[in-house]
Amino acid sequence: MKTRTVRGITVLAAAGATAFAAPALASAEPIDFQPIPIGCPAGVGVVDTETALAEEDAAPAGIEYEIEQEGSGGGQINWVNLRTLQLGGGVLPEAAEGDEPAIALQTGDGLVVSAVWGAHQNSDGQGCFLLPGVDLTNVPPAPAPAPDGNGDGEGDDVPA
Repeated sequence: MKTRTVRGITVLAAAGATAFAAPALASAEPIDFQPIPIGCPAGVGVVDTETALAEEDAAPAGIEYEIEQEGSGGGQINWVNLRTLQLGGGVLPEAAEGDEPAIALQTGDGLVVSAVWGAHQNSDGQGCFLLPGVDLTNVPPAPAPAPDGNGDGEGDDVPA
């Protein structure tokens, strides 16, 4: 009887964890825990991530990070791919009138944990520091190349 009870509790716990984690892995916008701005009372825009399946802006096997606030800029991105254990990072562009700061990073496919943090200037020109915001993104693999259709391994650029 004890084994059956423990097994039942384990199954319920696993199902609950899956139900909790699945939406976070499936949605890419906005990031899961937004960065907290310090020193800029007007705040900053929402930070989001996009993958190739969610938007055409991001390259396959990569993530585009963007702050939804025109005229703002700056900040760091650091990431780790939990499938490949690769690390990487990048810097969001400085403030530019009429542009939202964005950067596309090649993370490879798999579950990617990333942090957005650092010195930032909002659209009101206020400088601030972003305490790290954290995100989990399931990056899909790059699609396989399409077969050439004639079965000989050669390209189809020669008319038949």
